Amino acid sequence: MKPLNLNILTTVNILFYSRMIFSLICGFTLLHFWGKDGKISSFSNLVILIVIIFLGLLFGLYGVTLLKKIVIPRSKYPLVLNLLCNMRGLGKTDYYGSLKFDLNNIIKDNKLRLTLYYVNNPQYPILTFNKNKILYYTQEYDWDNFKWNYKTIPQGRGEKQILEFQGINRNNTKIKDNIDFEKIDAKENEVLLLFIIHDLLFGKRSSFYY
Repeated sequence: MKPLNLNILTTVNILFYSRMIFSLICGFTLLHFWGKDGKISSFSNLVILIVIIFLGLLFGLYGVTLLKKIVIPRSKYPLVLNLLCNMRGLGKTDYYGSLKFDLNNIIKDNKLRLTLYYVNNPQYPILTFNKNKILYYTQEYDWDNFKWNYKTIPQGRGEKQILEFQGINRNNTKIKDNIDFEKIDAKENEVLLLFIIHDLLFGKRSSFYY
């Protein structure tokens, strides 16, 4: 099977927007047939509306799962891609793929940055990944005792992504804090992808619990 020449972030974006595309196709198709008959009763209108909503949700959920079964096995890093999809709620949860991959290669292949900057100050580094170390603001932690939990919080019409963590700094002080993705100048899902990669290679593999 020929591998796809797509990086992980691009693939996840395709899967994410495919949900809306599947739903829109279904909706427009049913509306087309609905509009052909000018004598549809009010009850029929209600039934068709329910069918549109139901099929839209059905295609939005299972359409992505089907697309994942086609795309992910052809990815160079299927496990990492699966875990990112799981955490973003894209399709059915899967965990297949090899844990053996090279850090430098996956960073290069996916054009990721190991140092990310504050969104309002591109000169100020806010988050740095240095192999088995992670630096958030001025505090450095080891991945072997770094615990984290990814969450999304409803915010208006969208959502806010945060990462709660607990770690021990160089002064042997236990620190609990939150990483607010909105404050970091990064591509969509880039921060989360970096956490998954380093968690698999150096951490407690918490990304398997999603």
